[in-house]
Amino acid sequence: MVRFRLGEQFEVVAGTAGLDLGGVVHALVPGRGRDTSGFGLSASGLDRVVTAHQLFESILRVRGGRIVCSGYRSPADTKGDTWSPADAPTEVFVGMPEADAMRFELLRLGVPWQAIEVERHSIDTITNFLRSEFEGHFGDGRPVAIVAQAAHLRRMMSVIAPRTLRRPYLGVVVPEDDLTDESVMATLTSRVAMTGLPPDPGQAIRTVEKRITRAWRLAKALGFGDNY
Repeated sequence: MVRFRLGEQFEVVAGTAGLDLGGVVHALVPGRGRDTSGFGLSASGLDRVVTAHQLFESILRVRGGRIVCSGYRSPADTKGDTWSPADAPTEVFVGMPEADAMRFELLRLGVPWQAIEVERHSIDTITNFLRSEFEGHFGDGRPVAIVAQAAHLRRMMSVIAPRTLRRPYLGVVVPEDDLTDESVMATLTSRVAMTGLPPDPGQAIRTVEKRITRAWRLAKALGFGDNY
């Protein structure tokens, strides 16, 4: 088993004032797309899993922390045959949700089953955060590290996390060989989707999902990407 000294291999993006890796207990890994089969992860999604595993082994395991894997698929992704998880056999999905695919990879890397929590219903980054927080996937209110590539983290940390999380947070950067950037459309969509949300979490989630689905249809018509 690989062990690391505290934080030596991680690039951190500041979030809650005063929080560093010494105070983090959990990790949130938002989905970043599936492969062409609909049953595996994109290359960017796999990279997030690898970084989350390293974070778990170096910091989170000894603190009894959880890795919350979050995501079903974007509205643009219709790949895959129907599939039902063993722990929810009455639920039917198109392909395997990103969260379940991430759990599969984490288990393969040696993370214990009980340290992985699956949130398999969100369809965008905002609902990754809302569902993970308000559906109780962390299990407590202790601080979390958000694991994502740098460009996606910028939107998460500046727009989404401050308005969705009810715990201290920071970002952990997933290394990239070729740095990616996010479209202006993605940031604008997040800001619009979060405007005037109802205070009830369930209503907020439903509102965001409706807005994101409409935004995806517009983005598709205009030729933008589908990562929201």
